[in-house]
Amino acid sequence: MKYKLPAYVFGILLICTLQTTVIEYVKIFNIKPNLLLVYIVSVSLVRGNTEGAVIGLISGFIMDCLSGRIIGYYSLLGMYLGLSTGSINKKIFRENFLVAAFFAFAATIVYEFIVMFTGLYIPAVFSRSAQPEDLLFALRNIILPEAVYNSVISIFVYILVTKSNDKYMEIVRNARRY
Repeated sequence: MKYKLPAYVFGILLICTLQTTVIEYVKIFNIKPNLLLVYIVSVSLVRGNTEGAVIGLISGFIMDCLSGRIIGYYSLLGMYLGLSTGSINKKIFRENFLVAAFFAFAATIVYEFIVMFTGLYIPAVFSRSAQPEDLLFALRNIILPEAVYNSVISIFVYILVTKSNDKYMEIVRNARRY
């Protein structure tokens, strides 16, 4: 346990730093990936719903502090994303990285659609209130390309998360021997 928390904190801070600096220059068609969302999905698939929900809550809170107008909005979305993705992990073959790509794709669509939909009814979430026709435009021009981008990025993030999980499990096994 003493190695897991610093690793998660380091991962979240590294991803937040990358998200706010380097990723700005890696836009494709003016779309950038949501690395925190991909990290939440990857940790949830590897470690389960409890750790996925905690990572989602912490990541969402940091996202709230960096870009949100309402504290707690992205925290709740991240927590529910980690909880729902992690609850599925016992029923799937987790060793396949395409599973992570599929879940990152689906989670991005659901997550961003909820953000856009709540923008229709809670104008304080965005700087201006969204219109119903903005949902179709956003789905076609923002959400689907971002989902594809996130699913490609998720392959690499998932591999890193599984390797760090394997390393952590090896440390735990070695600690139990002595």
